[in-house]
Amino acid sequence: MSLRDAFELGSYVEYIYRSSFVLPTVRGERLLLHVLKEMETLLQDGNIGKRSLRSASRWMARLEKKYPKEGVKIENEDAEELAAEEKAWRSEIRSDLDKKPVLEVELQSGLNPDELGKVAEQGPSEFIPAEIWSKMTAIEKSDLSDAAKCLLLGTATPSVMVALRGAEASLRNYYRCKTQDEPGSRSWRQLTRELKNKTKDLGIEDTFIGYLDYIGDAKRNFAQHPNKIYSLREAVMIFMQVSALVEDIYLQI
Repeated sequence: MSLRDAFELGSYVEYIYRSSFVLPTVRGERLLLHVLKEMETLLQDGNIGKRSLRSASRWMARLEKKYPKEGVKIENEDAEELAAEEKAWRSEIRSDLDKKPVLEVELQSGLNPDELGKVAEQGPSEFIPAEIWSKMTAIEKSDLSDAAKCLLLGTATPSVMVALRGAEASLRNYYRCKTQDEPGSRSWRQLTRELKNKTKDLGIEDTFIGYLDYIGDAKRNFAQHPNKIYSLREAVMIFMQVSALVEDIYLQI
């Protein structure tokens, strides 16, 4: 559960607490049933407050049955009973949240943290636009997401390793789409060599093959050295190069 989710969950619990003396309308946008539903979703997604989750579900069923019409406020007796239930919810949720580890991240990469966070959450960003992201395979999205998470945590070497693995997944998909053949167990160099032999037939620019060779030789193969350790600056550069490579690949297929 993110800090923002925890904040929103707290606001929903507070809303329910105040229902005992405000007597809110039951149905409608941002009103009692809606708030209970949002709270239920956050508890489910955060895997916390199991007893509260069951209780909230029962309350939703009860209110939906008793208040079927729009614009009707909750009755005082129901509101007081709900507020009393809220105290148990608050206690359980606070206890469960106290057990959740929280890591405060100080971003040192120099990249836009909001845009990097979008990649970490497996979504398009300024690094990889939506029209490219939608074409990528699941393994590419996963690898670029993990690489972004590593950058957010300032762990350079793992970011490089997983980003370059994502680059190879893109190359393999490029080979598959261009040749209509499966890459199988071919290495990066074997794939680019075969593509180089068919550039005219496949409509591939020689300069693009050279670009693929550069990423493979100067980046990927070098990263496989068992004693190689990357700086954060190097990891940022490689993440940007991989992002550009992925975009270039998908502009061609």
